[in-house]
Amino acid sequence: MRIAVKYCGGCNVTYRREEVEEVLRKHFEIFYSNDADLLICISGCKKGCASEGVKGNILHFDEKVSEEEVLRRVKEKLGISP
Repeated sequence: MRIAVKYCGGCNVTYRREEVEEVLRKHFEIFYSNDADLLICISGCKKGCASEGVKGNILHFDEKVSEEEVLRRVKEKLGISP
């Protein structure tokens, strides 16, 4: 499974967006390309700039969540059993 990561401009400096990527790197191989089975868009706010105009299988994170929640959402999107 190819998982890609895309960031927004990071308008919310109190939210460490890279924490989501750190979790992903521990469990998956990630790429920086739109050519993937799942595109993870990591934004600093609810507007979701990172996913604007993107088509396909997208998962959007815009607030701090636990490692377990990141994994649950990714596996659900990819159709992987928990």
